[in-house]
Amino acid sequence: MNNHMPLDLKKKIQSDIKSKLSPAWIRVFIKLAIIQFFASFIVLSICPQFDLGFNPHSFLGHILMSWGELACNIACGAIFLGLGSVISVFILNHDELRVLRKIELPSFTSIGAIALICFMIFGVKFQFVMFMAWLTGAVLSAVLGLEVFWRIKKFS
Repeated sequence: MNNHMPLDLKKKIQSDIKSKLSPAWIRVFIKLAIIQFFASFIVLSICPQFDLGFNPHSFLGHILMSWGELACNIACGAIFLGLGSVISVFILNHDELRVLRKIELPSFTSIGAIALICFMIFGVKFQFVMFMAWLTGAVLSAVLGLEVFWRIKKFS
């Protein structure tokens, strides 16, 4: 009996395996952006960002504002991107997480910048210092959240 596989079938199988083991960074980034998009609705329900949200009289918003506007923006950014980062650990597969960990800083910075642009589209006035504070908290929280929860998932 002939055990040889047709060459085109062999190449197709190898290509499928390679794409599953080494997902393209753009596919991982798009998945991350979609996860963040849905996570943002959760965050905007409990914590307004720059007075933009579904619950403007949020208890959490009042607590964070009591720390001062700059600290509030850092914490709000951290909550905003941090939640999406943590959720992504449980949605993305092992190989996608491996790719994401290689591109996490530019990915989270880009998604944070896109979120800030969306906030401005919805009427938030641009304030450089507050936006940078928000973005700093957002990116640090997202990277830290990804790394911590990835390790928890990896070792559990």
